[in-house]
Amino acid sequence: MSATRKCIVWDLDNTLWDGVCLEGTVALRHPVIQAIRELDGRGILHSIASRGDEDQALSVLEKHDIARYFLVRRINWLPKSQNVIAIAKELDISLGSIAFVDDDEFEREQMAFMLPDVLTVDARGAPALPKMPEFSPGIVTKESQGRRRFYRSELERRRSEGNYPTREEFLLSCAMRLTVRPMNREDIPRVLELMTRTHQLNTTGWVLTRDALAELSESRSGLPKIFVAELDDKYGPYGIIGTAIVETGPSLWRLKYLAVSCRVLGRGIERAFLVSLLREARDLGLACAEAMYRDTGRNRMMRALYQMMAFRQVGVPNEAGAMIFRARLGDIPHIPRWVEVR
Repeated sequence: MSATRKCIVWDLDNTLWDGVCLEGTVALRHPVIQAIRELDGRGILHSIASRGDEDQALSVLEKHDIARYFLVRRINWLPKSQNVIAIAKELDISLGSIAFVDDDEFEREQMAFMLPDVLTVDARGAPALPKMPEFSPGIVTKESQGRRRFYRSELERRRSEGNYPTREEFLLSCAMRLTVRPMNREDIPRVLELMTRTHQLNTTGWVLTRDALAELSESRSGLPKIFVAELDDKYGPYGIIGTAIVETGPSLWRLKYLAVSCRVLGRGIERAFLVSLLREARDLGLACAEAMYRDTGRNRMMRALYQMMAFRQVGVPNEAGAMIFRARLGDIPHIPRWVEVR
């Protein structure tokens, strides 16, 4: 099965429109624009790497009200492979998650030679991109439908950070608000997406079925509880960025699963989410809390998170490789002061 590509990088002349911008009037290729709109609704991002005069090209994009679809616009006379590298860096995505569309066979072959991880597509096939498996994510959520807006806000955050003398002062300026609440049925597609796409900030790597999540959403007695965490700041909403499954009993509070989107890595959100959950355990009058962890080969930072939060391993891993960590609730660490939890 082909891996889903996160971003399509477009040439302009004779790709997005017929004609050469510098030579005069151009005509939009409306089937291509329709494909871009459809893919944008699935959470596929778009950017530009094209030769030409930037101001002239942008005026055409603005005139036809399509500039908003393109997050990063590299319109210059540099090699397109160099522009694609810059786009990947600015969006903080891998080259393997990018596709490049161009009408010129030489440009496509040069891209394939210089950046073999980038998928190259002949512009003649652009209207059919929505039918390709590389651009057909299995789950389309409210968060994926707003992915362009999320990335645009993230670009603004990064540009703003340079205006502050320290990282902490920048984070304080963001006014981050974390809301932790029980999952409902409308959240299930996003929780499934987190389970299948979050690998580093994921304590076990487990993936539940839609039916299993629906059963947990009923919150019946004897069932583990499932929570979601939503984040927003002054730049805009992130949507649901985390999920947790908690098993409780008369003398038991066990965190069976915790996953947080890598989009918020480095902001202390996983710590704030975990502390919020531990406070619930403390409010139940319990002295200790437990948490499960299974090494997936990519999630060592979650084990480090438990250890920084004073969890200690108890016993040995079970047959599935899962191990139990335990922490006393008498002195729960503080939530980072730049995060408000509601």
